[in-house]
Amino acid sequence: MNTKNIPVSEYKNVRDLLERYVEALRTGSVDMMSGIFHKDVVTHGIVDGELVGGTGNLAAEFVRINGASTEITSHIDILDITPVTAVARIIIENDAIGSDCCEYVNLIKTDGKWSVFSKAFLQFDK
Repeated sequence: MNTKNIPVSEYKNVRDLLERYVEALRTGSVDMMSGIFHKDVVTHGIVDGELVGGTGNLAAEFVRINGASTEITSHIDILDITPVTAVARIIIENDAIGSDCCEYVNLIKTDGKWSVFSKAFLQFDK
């Protein structure tokens, strides 16, 4: 049987959330970050060859410390989506500290709203 399980609008909702994340980085808006990440988010990644991360909104902490990423550019791929989960890849160039990254984010839909509940990333060598 060929049934469509996920409407296009859900892909748009996920993309819109991730575009708001990039915009929060661009503008340096910690407040905007709070509506993007789940309260129990976990983030881990490789920075300068070392594993970093933990619980809490580390993206907001990055913005608090480093400010706006005014020259940031990005590309978002939604890799898969179900009625309540999604996986996406975000390629980021030139963040607030001039770094480029590849981020894989897992999203969950609770109470009708998408949020990022985990993120794994690699900061590329400069």
